[in-house]
Amino acid sequence: MAWLFKKSPAKRFWLKLLLLALPFVPMVILYFVKDPFMKLYPHKRFDQTNMLLDEAFVGWQNIQMNRDSLHYDSFILGNSCTMAFRCQDWEKHLGKDAVAARFFDNAESLGGICQKIEALDSVGLPLHNLLVIVDRSSFLKLEPLSRNQNLFSAKVAGISEAEFQLKALQDFLYPSTLIPYFRYIITGRYVKSMRKVIHDGAPLREAFTNNFINPREKEIEEKGEGYWTEHKEEFEKRPDAGKEETPVIENQQIQLLRRIRKICDKQHTRLVLLISPDYYQTKLNHQDLLLLKKELGNEAVWDFTGVNEYTRDIHNYYEPGHYRPMLGRKLLDVVYSH
Repeated sequence: MAWLFKKSPAKRFWLKLLLLALPFVPMVILYFVKDPFMKLYPHKRFDQTNMLLDEAFVGWQNIQMNRDSLHYDSFILGNSCTMAFRCQDWEKHLGKDAVAARFFDNAESLGGICQKIEALDSVGLPLHNLLVIVDRSSFLKLEPLSRNQNLFSAKVAGISEAEFQLKALQDFLYPSTLIPYFRYIITGRYVKSMRKVIHDGAPLREAFTNNFINPREKEIEEKGEGYWTEHKEEFEKRPDAGKEETPVIENQQIQLLRRIRKICDKQHTRLVLLISPDYYQTKLNHQDLLLLKKELGNEAVWDFTGVNEYTRDIHNYYEPGHYRPMLGRKLLDVVYSH
């Protein structure tokens, strides 16, 4: 290596940089060959991979690819609790011609919901119906989430396509992604340490609707009551049941709600904002609820938080963070019967 130190400082710097980069070259090649996040190349379907994908990107691509043939006019937005609301269950309440798709994001923010509604409107999609699933935490986050796992469009995010793709590549090269991915590629087997990178089991989404199929539903079918016995440690006690949360909606949230209302008024949208029945049975602040109804309309806002028939029954929940489609159907029946 003595020859290296005879070079000029600038040349030595670039040579060292090249040596440091060499181990990453095979990984970068693998990324371009495999396209693990399914963002590099066009894909017709996203339901045939075990890789955890950017859910917002998948939802957006699904809508863009199929809009001309399926004529979407109704959209389910919000956080991961949208899994409890299957498009076919919702369509039964909307009329025979309604075609729905799910366009959500994990840990979705109010800003992200607003951004997605504006994006749908900007590309000329009809918004006859919107079902927005939120909880209190949705109102705490004002800006759209900006990590690779949350970006669905370079244009909407205000960045170049190259920057959009670079974010995905950088995310792949992090050891927290790369190591579990390589281990899965080599062994073909899932272990718990992969859970933030790889799905356990079969693909978990439906094509075209983007419905989510929770593998725990199958486990419940097989074990019955034994499911909640085996998972009892997940279902903690609820010491704050019935307690009203502190208010979170202020002027910034109100401005976002008004942007949503503006598009809904323009498109004559039938909007339903559904506040999820939280397993811990805390109650949305009454002032927040009044503000939501003031900005979006009394008939648009449905609050299922607190102690009620839905939150009492543990069988409605996979675990404290997510509830089942059987409860989703009940809530839709309540909302649309009015």
